[in-house]
Amino acid sequence: MAVLAAIALAVTVFVAQRALSSANDVVVRGEAGSLLASVVTDLQQETVPPTAASLEQVLKAHQAQGLRFVALHERGGARTEAGSSLVPEGPAGHPGHVSVLGKRVRISGILPPPRGAGPRPFPPPPPMVLIIELEPPVIEALRADLSRISVVAAGAGVVLLAFALAWSRTARRLDAIEQDREREQRLVALGSMSSVMAHELRNPLASLKGHAQLLAEDLEDERQRKKADRVVREAERLEELTTSLLDFVRDGPIERREVAPSELVEQALEHLDRDRVEVTIRASRPLSIDGPRLARAVHNLVDNALKASEGRVELVVEEVAAETVITVRDHGPGLPDVNIFEPFVTTRTKGTGLGLPVARRIAEQHRGTLVGENDPAGGAVFRLRLPLDSP
Repeated sequence: MAVLAAIALAVTVFVAQRALSSANDVVVRGEAGSLLASVVTDLQQETVPPTAASLEQVLKAHQAQGLRFVALHERGGARTEAGSSLVPEGPAGHPGHVSVLGKRVRISGILPPPRGAGPRPFPPPPPMVLIIELEPPVIEALRADLSRISVVAAGAGVVLLAFALAWSRTARRLDAIEQDREREQRLVALGSMSSVMAHELRNPLASLKGHAQLLAEDLEDERQRKKADRVVREAERLEELTTSLLDFVRDGPIERREVAPSELVEQALEHLDRDRVEVTIRASRPLSIDGPRLARAVHNLVDNALKASEGRVELVVEEVAAETVITVRDHGPGLPDVNIFEPFVTTRTKGTGLGLPVARRIAEQHRGTLVGENDPAGGAVFRLRLPLDSP
């Protein structure tokens, strides 16, 4: 709406300028014609053909009205003038022709022969072409009005466009805030449900897993033992899911202590295939973090990278400006076209969809960020950034 208003304002100013310009032409022609008539009347009072001196007198007499130049052209080409002209020497225009030259207005007319006291010669002398140039004050006034209108319109247009831009940004921010609020509400509800389910499942799962392990040890039949081992594995999967759920809904205060980057990496890579992980540490200062919790986040990132590709995974810990940046890169197919940080969103058949949401939540609890993107050379890259000035 503000943009449309700015366009309407520009159209209005354009029309107003055209109208003022037309009014200016009408007024200027009227003043020029009136002054030309006055000059003709004054010169006709002469009894002899006008001379340069008489033209000077007429110029002085009408100087207050803006007269700046007077010239007479005779048929033979003779020219008598007074004042200064802004137009190069050339043929006189047809009578009544008006032209605007900057601040000057030029108009030409016919000056009849002078009314002498004696008998008039026969044939009578031909009329002369009279040219005058004037500077009407109305031109400057109208141009000043046009300039003021243009400046005010330009300012109003800029204000409207700035308002439109600010409103657009505000609308986007409000939309983002509303989406975040809805997401938080969903997460709160999901967290409450997940917490109850996880706590209720842990004890039965522990009992199921323990009895299945004892049963597998007591069975002598290989076939039956494999079935019992499968129950144990599935119980461990459910146990891992409940642990992830509890990590995701965990919202207590983090317990900070100073942890060396190498110690964090060792905790994160526990129970993972270390031979496939290429570790590079370029950070020397210890981190003020909740070690077990942040190690869990890095563990999830490396575990996802190992599952996404069959090659090596790169883990880099470095200091960049006022941040510690933990980068995990794989050489797999890249990120899928889904919101990978949404809980329970996964492209793997056996995935829980909680590894990355848990990692991001832990990063945010440390006042950090976690983002993922596709690497131009292939694969996916995740960067976990932590501020070095954490209290």
